Amino acid sequence: MTSPPAFSVPPLRLPRVMGHRGALALAPENTLASIEAAAAAGVTWVEFDVMLTGDRQPVLMHDKTLKRTTGMAGAMAETPLSVISGLDASAGFARKRGAAAAAEFRGRDDCRVPTLEETVACLLALGLTPNVEIKPTPGLAEETATVALERLLPLWPEDRLPPLISAFEWDALTVAREMAPLWPRGLLSHEFPKDWQAAMTRYDCASLHVNWRHLGTARVQAVKTAGYAVASYTVNQLTVARRLVKMGVDCLITDRPDRLLAGLTD
Repeated sequence: MTSPPAFSVPPLRLPRVMGHRGALALAPENTLASIEAAAAAGVTWVEFDVMLTGDRQPVLMHDKTLKRTTGMAGAMAETPLSVISGLDASAGFARKRGAAAAAEFRGRDDCRVPTLEETVACLLALGLTPNVEIKPTPGLAEETATVALERLLPLWPEDRLPPLISAFEWDALTVAREMAPLWPRGLLSHEFPKDWQAAMTRYDCASLHVNWRHLGTARVQAVKTAGYAVASYTVNQLTVARRLVKMGVDCLITDRPDRLLAGLTD
């Protein structure tokens, strides 16, 4: 049996259901409206993406370009906050859900691209804990993590559950370990990493986050036996969610927290 790791932070207890980019299917992703929709659905944690603008300001954004979510042409790494913060991020929701579904969000202040500071204020008001995914444009993993944590650390109250810092770009986790050693870290991977245990140890992570299609009972139990939490994304169907829960997956990251919370029982 594998020995549990020596954590510098306590073992992580994740929620059964976590909203993805707020609640992506219920409101425009990575906006305050989406975070509010996740809270209304009943979650206590939300995941969102933090990326830097052209003038190195942290905002919520998933893509390297602005087109899909805002309808505006341009690269994130070349566009200043003064432009980005005024953009309506409901354009992508309209394309995904249809004009009628998006009509209630168009032009609303809570559907602008939010800064990290605005997001923290929203989280604290709603009583939510964040999974902050560091989402850098190419070559900016360490800088994105540094700037995000410089802003987050003084804003997050010590008496609240600490944010989880996660990343596909694992160099960002090195920064997180150095700057916020008592905040948990999550190792993100599209597939189940062959070297998962070495990587978890190297970055002193508390949780492994993997696309649900690459998880099975043996893999999940190996990670849990080693003392780590397991999260899977993006889980939107109840049949899949129930199968993952049966495997032992701790946390389901979903666009539809309303559906999963209503359909899952402990």
